[in-house]
Amino acid sequence: MSVVSSIKPALLNLPSPLLLIPRSISNKTISTVFNQAFSQSITDGELDFLTNKWVFIKINDLNVSFCLSLNKGKIICADNEHISSLRISANSCDFLSMIAKEKDPDTLFFQRKITMQGSTELGLYVKNFLDAFDTDSSKIAKLSDNILAKIYPFLRDNWCNK
Repeated sequence: MSVVSSIKPALLNLPSPLLLIPRSISNKTISTVFNQAFSQSITDGELDFLTNKWVFIKINDLNVSFCLSLNKGKIICADNEHISSLRISANSCDFLSMIAKEKDPDTLFFQRKITMQGSTELGLYVKNFLDAFDTDSSKIAKLSDNILAKIYPFLRDNWCNK
């Protein structure tokens, strides 16, 4: 048994680090990171489909959630999940496998590992945007992508597959 597999059950009982941060700070942090990562896409109008629409994202196993929209050329966050046009939820490992491009979002959806409720049209816009997003378009996106490429195999083998 690896050290990580023996630690994982104990870790699952701990709150996510994001839950320890006051909601207003975590929303501000989330929106700041998204605005930096997607700055060129916002400028180019590629995220205009989010104007007056809210996407609720929930990471089930970490009990972390946030709601995103676009307002006046900036991504904003809110706490109220009931205002969402689209709800996307999955466990952290499934989101990570999708972000790391190890698994296709359609496959995860049809395997019921990622669930979507609400506007199908908005869901397709989100999926198509993420599929086409070029991580080289922003420093933070490129850095995040490089870090994830290095740590994902460890996470997959020692966290997700247990």
